[in-house]
Amino acid sequence: MGEAAVRPDRRYEADAWPRTRRPLPWVIAGLLVMIFLIPFEAVHPKVSIGFSSDLDRFFVIALVATWAMTGLIGRQEAVTRLRSRGWAVGVMAFVFVAVASIAVNVDRITNLDEWATAQKRLAVLLSLVAVFVIVSLTLRVRELRSFAVLIAVLATITGAGTVYEQKVGYNVFYETARTVFSPVAIVDPAPTEISPDPNSPGRPQIVGPTRHGLSVASILGMALPFAVVLAAMETKLRRRLLWGLAACVIFSGALVTQRKSGAVVPAVALLALFVIRPRQLLRLAPYGVVALALGLAMSGGTISSVEELGNTSQGESTKGRTADYPAVVPDLLSNPLLGRGYGTLNSARSDTYRIFDNEYLGQVYQVGALGLIAFLALILTPLLMVRKLLRSDDPVRGPPALAAAAGCLAFAVASALYDILSFSPAPYLFLILAGMCTCAAGVEVPVRRRLRIQPAPVALPADS
Repeated sequence: MGEAAVRPDRRYEADAWPRTRRPLPWVIAGLLVMIFLIPFEAVHPKVSIGFSSDLDRFFVIALVATWAMTGLIGRQEAVTRLRSRGWAVGVMAFVFVAVASIAVNVDRITNLDEWATAQKRLAVLLSLVAVFVIVSLTLRVRELRSFAVLIAVLATITGAGTVYEQKVGYNVFYETARTVFSPVAIVDPAPTEISPDPNSPGRPQIVGPTRHGLSVASILGMALPFAVVLAAMETKLRRRLLWGLAACVIFSGALVTQRKSGAVVPAVALLALFVIRPRQLLRLAPYGVVALALGLAMSGGTISSVEELGNTSQGESTKGRTADYPAVVPDLLSNPLLGRGYGTLNSARSDTYRIFDNEYLGQVYQVGALGLIAFLALILTPLLMVRKLLRSDDPVRGPPALAAAAGCLAFAVASALYDILSFSPAPYLFLILAGMCTCAAGVEVPVRRRLRIQPAPVALPADS
């Protein structure tokens, strides 16, 4: 067999984002831009499409439509992408349990008039699943590093904007969105508040492009490993310093939110990197000390996020949250396997809403023990997919897989700190990272060229 039969076509290898005309990678890149730079939860288009018309729905619709059109009219590629067995088990299990929990609680949901909330949450879940499936099936291995660079750059911009917001009280993300989208959408005012009433128990509200400081701290913590891994990969000192500076900015953006997540989530992501690849990342230790000093300097020398770990001044908030735990026991016992129905927690209804500040407890409440197991499978599946790549020397697959896996671990920890699925940016980013893990663990098999073989002549029996 010729060389072309066992190696991918060179044109295929060169056709990788951003040097490509394929539309899907560009739509995925646009989705990442939306997550990091646009307060899409606050942007409401002035059109009605029969269901929730938030900005992210239009991005997902565009992504699905582009994927469908590409499948219908796209040319046959030189490589077949094979994904690891069981790559979608976690997602499929969680969706199945979510739908089942609604089905078995249909009478109660109807009586309590919770259909609107449940349908909206289920629509968000299906949007997240669509993003994960399309990213997993369409992303190419040679595009992983480019997307890693994009995530690090976008997170750096988000971190810088969040630090600026904390300094001057001006939310550049909301104001830019209001200017850009004002002809076609309504943009909610920014919830930024850097000088709250000192007599009130509230804290400053530093939100970046999200609607809560917890959310922006989570996406920055999940993106931090990409800047660190890119710094570790570089052989040139100048580029290593640039990526180190980017990591400083990202870390500072998380710290200035003055939330526990701003310290815990980035710390867990960094700890995961050093535990998995200690020798490769220990050489960054001197840079890390300098980076920590710069990060604190950028955030005004504040370590508010760290201080919050031991802060007891928010006791009333903690008591209000833990007071809900005994109250939910009857709901848990009534249906311990499937809960009271996915998406039925409505914060606008004080008579039924429970504050857990813990997504795992929230899942037990909504979808029971089976839902909790499925949610854990959703998080752990991409990590299992890349377990053999985390210490791999493959320069194409290894580093992006390591950064994406650390980001997924950061999401797992952030889920224990607040109801993370109620805020869309972190779940969207998590499922994109999960798709990158699936892609890294996949195999690209060259399509063998079909050989034109003339059929052998058929011998006819002789006449007797």
